[in-house]
Amino acid sequence: MSSSDRRSGTTGRATRRGALAALGAVALLAGCTVHPVYMPVETATKDGLKSNVDLSAITVSAATTRVGQEVRNNLLFAFSGGKATPPPRYVLNIDVANSEERLGFAKDETAPAYQVSVQVKYELRTIADDRLLGRSVSTGLATYNRSNQNFANVRARIDAENRAAESVADEIRLRIALAIAKDMPPAQLGTVKGPNLPAGGTPSIISNSM
Repeated sequence: MSSSDRRSGTTGRATRRGALAALGAVALLAGCTVHPVYMPVETATKDGLKSNVDLSAITVSAATTRVGQEVRNNLLFAFSGGKATPPPRYVLNIDVANSEERLGFAKDETAPAYQVSVQVKYELRTIADDRLLGRSVSTGLATYNRSNQNFANVRARIDAENRAAESVADEIRLRIALAIAKDMPPAQLGTVKGPNLPAGGTPSIISNSM
């Protein structure tokens, strides 16, 4: 076999391997779906029934601290996506507290690690009749490294607080969606789907505990 034939065979095998790798990447990407954080939340009851819950009619109580305002802003955006909202039907009362602690001790003290905690106590009520739909506590965590530069330390802590606030807001959003779904009457569930729902049947509603 000539050297040109060997090169041709090697090139052909490399091309086939490249094509297979490309097909594998396409197949992997085809299985991934990206959803905006503010899209209606799909929830499921204990009977396997599913429904999309619109959270845009929720208003959030005022915050008194920078971190509290960060949590509130994340919640409002998660509920509505920054779009115009209908008249509120629910109010989410929040109480935000934040703290930080050092994570262990290391020989190298030039960049010690710290953990920021953002804890939110919250309750969801209807505006029309002040019914309590749920009450709970959620916590968001984030870490950052300190240096010998004060401004950099302040900026790093703020960034960590913002990440923790975003994390806890996303968790609260999911819990609130479930609480509202449990409270919705069958007529409002509309297009609910479930594998075990009989023809002409209506989905059951479970208790209003979160």
